[in-house]
Amino acid sequence: MVNRLEAAWTLAVVALLAGVAAYSTVLLYHIDALPSDPTEYVNVTGHQWYWEFCYPANGSCYNSMYDPTTNTVSGGALWATPGAEVQINVTGADVIHSFNIPQLGVRIDAIPGRTNHFAFTVPDVAAGTQFLIQCTEFCGTYHGTMRSFLVVT
Repeated sequence: MVNRLEAAWTLAVVALLAGVAAYSTVLLYHIDALPSDPTEYVNVTGHQWYWEFCYPANGSCYNSMYDPTTNTVSGGALWATPGAEVQINVTGADVIHSFNIPQLGVRIDAIPGRTNHFAFTVPDVAAGTQFLIQCTEFCGTYHGTMRSFLVVT
């Protein structure tokens, strides 16, 4: 015969785990959901060893080359306005990269042959504020110089 206390504890644990699983599923769905109408779309491609930013709204693309001696970027950057909701579509051209903006908690892999989507809101900060963009997946010899900036315009 089953002890009633054992049965009660077992059912309590099962109920607790089912609740955590249900809550986690809903939370993950909402975290990964893309906005229905973002302010800006940007296609980001990781190359060895630079980022390419393409803006479909005006058909322009910029290759962002980082200079570690001056901590500057030439050729372009990721530009966005304060408070804008930006959807980025990330892919890799050659090897796996990882698009990361540490100060904003943005991180998504750039995998060749696959496009990953992510959306974030640009902080409401002064124009000219820059946030570091870096590759956090070892992608080869010059991985350490694969950086750029999100520039708030």
